[in-house]
Amino acid sequence: MSGILYVIATPIGNLEDITLRALRILKEETDIVYCEDTRQTAKLLSHYGISLPMRSLHAHSSKAQLNQALQELLSGKSISYCTDSGTPAISDPGWQLIARAREHDITIVPVPGPSAVTALLSVCGFPCSQFYFAGFLSKKDGKRKRQLQELSALDAIIVIYESPYRIAKLLQSIAQVMPHAHIVIGREMTKHFEELIYCKAEEIESVTVTLQQKGEFVIAIYNQKFF
Repeated sequence: MSGILYVIATPIGNLEDITLRALRILKEETDIVYCEDTRQTAKLLSHYGISLPMRSLHAHSSKAQLNQALQELLSGKSISYCTDSGTPAISDPGWQLIARAREHDITIVPVPGPSAVTALLSVCGFPCSQFYFAGFLSKKDGKRKRQLQELSALDAIIVIYESPYRIAKLLQSIAQVMPHAHIVIGREMTKHFEELIYCKAEEIESVTVTLQQKGEFVIAIYNQKFF
């Protein structure tokens, strides 16, 4: 009988943001933890006094590493898969292992929890009957603007991830393509230096002057009128 693959959401910053269920599964139901970066996951496990074998499995892992995880599941061992932060497979590794496990009729159990997307949506103050998660846009200016042009027609909140190295260029592109949009910028969500910036596209130039271009960013855009 095969083991179970638990797909566990982990804190996006604050280590207290992990569910009691996730901790119980890690302590009682897990034989091996596969994770994006063993150094990052080790910090979380150590914080809660959990000692488990860990293996690395990330976006650039070999087929041999993927097969090893699959064989361990088929041998009856239960695996918990975690990424560095947030929910696996949401702009993060994990989908390949999940797809292979599904092909072999292995039980897959989602253990939901933290996500930068839902964290920002909960405080954006925009009508949230629909949202579109665009993940990371292109690094190339022209393609990024074309992507934003396509997104601008959506009657939904648009959520984008961005690194500190390209955040200023992304914001400038948003202002150019959607000059009347409402924007919320989340920086270092749930961490000590968490920052939420509410602005309109026409204010982007002044915002980028003082913006701390450090940490990870998640941006919510609403290109429709409300109120």
